[in-house]
Amino acid sequence: MESILGAAGPISGFVERYPEQATRARCECWLGEPDNRPAVSETVSSSMEPAPELVSLMERMFRNWDALDANGMVDAFSRHAGSLAIGTDPDEWWEGFEAISAMWRVQFQEIQSVGKLRCDIEKIVAWKEGTVGWISGRVHIAIGEIAPVPARLTVVVHEEGAYWRVVQWHTSIPVLNEESLGLEMTTAVDEILIMVQDEPPPVAALAGDGAVTIVFTDIEGSAALMESLGEQAWMELLDWHDGVVKQQTTVFGGSVVKGQGDGFMLAFPATGSAAACSVAIQRALRPGRAGVHVPVRIGMHCGNAKAEAGDFFGRTVVVAARVAGAAGGGEILVSQAVQEGLGGAFPLDRARSLSLKGLAGHHAAFPMLWQ
Repeated sequence: MESILGAAGPISGFVERYPEQATRARCECWLGEPDNRPAVSETVSSSMEPAPELVSLMERMFRNWDALDANGMVDAFSRHAGSLAIGTDPDEWWEGFEAISAMWRVQFQEIQSVGKLRCDIEKIVAWKEGTVGWISGRVHIAIGEIAPVPARLTVVVHEEGAYWRVVQWHTSIPVLNEESLGLEMTTAVDEILIMVQDEPPPVAALAGDGAVTIVFTDIEGSAALMESLGEQAWMELLDWHDGVVKQQTTVFGGSVVKGQGDGFMLAFPATGSAAACSVAIQRALRPGRAGVHVPVRIGMHCGNAKAEAGDFFGRTVVVAARVAGAAGGGEILVSQAVQEGLGGAFPLDRARSLSLKGLAGHHAAFPMLWQ
């Protein structure tokens, strides 16, 4: 049995590693007149960060699920009476560790009587704040000779001592809105983004202390690529590229400040969100389109910046642009300020010493090991 709890949660050192984020993690109550309430962005800030260690934890859980390892699944759950597991059947609602433990053992035995279970992972997303984390997954499940069916999972975990333990598990099999509600609703991300694309970048791109992480993206060798493809094919490729960048920026809580030909300037309130988004962009673009490789370079820097008319100005923006210019196609390059802000949450290669145009001295930059 491969224990789910083989990976310890690193949250115990959260305050030491992220003092600024921990200080900003608050929610103030306003008891005055409604018209005098401060803006939400002034009173609420977040230290939510992507959690790659929880992605690994979920992968272990799926492997135990795939192996019908009831002991491995039970080991992951909290012994607290408030633990909850919800399944797809209307009667699948189990409260407390004893009921959840019995469920895994009984149902895995029932599945074994039919055949093997296969669980193919499509996507896992995980975030954390303090001692709480949440994970979402899309998978395809097949039992015996039955054709695979899509499934969604949402899992809430809590840090108990040195380990993350599951306090809520919810499995669902998606059903069309027309079938369940009798109503067709907009669901495609691209269509939703088109509906809101005219909205100005939110002030939420700034952290509570006024800091912002600026990200620049750019297609390397775009002029030569455009020449080889022809204008029509190039525009189609560019539309696809733009859609990927905008979609991932929205997913990770960032703002598209402006488009710059074949690149973008993006803004995020946290370095972790910016890093996770950059990785997601590179992974989404890596397969290319219609057999055409799209080498995108990404660079980022964090610090204070002046926000005005939906744009950002100042040294932070200049450094981010220069770092991006030093990156190669398919590379994510981060400044030392970002490297320190990430606190080891993302793997980085050894530092490079860069001479950045218009900026005195040499500057350390770190390639992110995202592949």
